[in-house]
Amino acid sequence: MRFKLLPVLVLVAGSVLAAQGAPLEVQAKFVKVLLTSTGQFGFACNDAPLKAKLESMGISVGPGFKFAWGMSEPEVVALKAQGRFIVCPDKDWFKDGACLAVVMEDGRPQLYLHVANVKASGVALPEAIVKIAKKI
Repeated sequence: MRFKLLPVLVLVAGSVLAAQGAPLEVQAKFVKVLLTSTGQFGFACNDAPLKAKLESMGISVGPGFKFAWGMSEPEVVALKAQGRFIVCPDKDWFKDGACLAVVMEDGRPQLYLHVANVKASGVALPEAIVKIAKKI
């Protein structure tokens, strides 16, 4: 019986991992590039592993920064109400106000940009970021 459940558990675990977007290392590197290219020095993030990785890279992490990581749909809604520029791991959260999603497609990191949400955040992105992102 135990062996019959293994394929189901692997399938479920794989689905959960796929829903998390890009790996932590990729998310952190993108956040650093985003902050550097926009002249920002800090990032709001409640995701403990991402926060620790960002801090180890020399990025200030605290609640008051304009750029923020949305780690759930309710958090994205709350951050949008605060007028933040929201980066998240799921492009389905654009409907909730996220601006950029860092996801994996075909084994490679991909950025998605929601043009209207970026405009609503009041942030002007560098052309280099705009060019590499797929726009929605």
